Parts: sequence; structure tokens; C-alpha cells
Amino acid sequence: MLIILAIFVGALLPVQGALNAKLGTSMPHPMQATLVSYIGGLVACLIFLTSVQASYPGLKKIFSIDWHLYCGGFLGAVFVSAMLYLMPRIGIANMLAAAIVGQLIMSIFFDHFGCFGVYTSKINPSRIIGVVFLIAGLYFIQRK
Repeated sequence: MLIILAIFVGALLPVQGALNAKLGTSMPHPMQATLVSYIGGLVACLIFLTSVQASYPGLKKIFSIDWHLYCGGFLGAVFVSAMLYLMPRIGIANMLAAAIVGQLIMSIFFDHFGCFGVYTSKINPSRIIGVVFLIAGLYFIQRK
């Protein structure tokens, strides 16, 4: 059931990509569009936390978090900015296919080494073949 949910959530990425691509072309700079996109995300978080009657984190809690945990938001901004810049130029399918290849290659290494305490799954021939097929898929998706 969780895999089906993951597929559904993954299907939202092209929608987000298309919206961000349009946003990226309507702003003078990709970082301006990224800011607008993140404001939308902030509003969504505030609405969700309010609707489930969850408390907002206090400033003490926010400032007590290890500094490196804020890097996820920084990396998200880099990714969204890259999407805003690249999608209008190379297309949604090419951008997402390339991004997925990059994500899965890095994920295999994270799984293998258990980085940041994630689930450990060693690199094996099956995973390597999977990556080769992903790269082949990227090649065929971007071909004209």
C-alpha cells in the first residue's frame, strides 16, 4: 500500500514541474520563482498544521536543531531552482528522468552505507543492472 502511495506522490512531480516551469518563465530570475514556490509550500504547511491541530514549533525548538538538518531545505531550493531553469529548456520528461536517475544512483549509495541512519541495503548486481536500465531509459526518453 505504501508503494502505491509513493507512486501517487511521484505522479505529482510532473504537475509540480509543469507549474514551476511556467512560474520560472514568468519571473526574471529562477531564485525569485523558487521563493514564490516555497511561499506556496509554507502556506500549505501552515494550513495542514492548523487543520490537524498540531502545534507550531517554538523558536527555541527551531534554533536547537542541528545546523546540518537545515541543508535539506537548502538542497530543495537548489532542486526547485534547477527544475525552474531546466524544464522550459529540456522538457518535463527529460528533466524528471535525469533527476530520477541522479536520485536513484545517490540513493543506492546512501542505502549501501546507511547514510544518516537510513535503511541499509547493500549494492548488488541486481541494483547495478537496475541503474544501467535507468540510464538506458533516460537515453531513450531524451532521444528525438
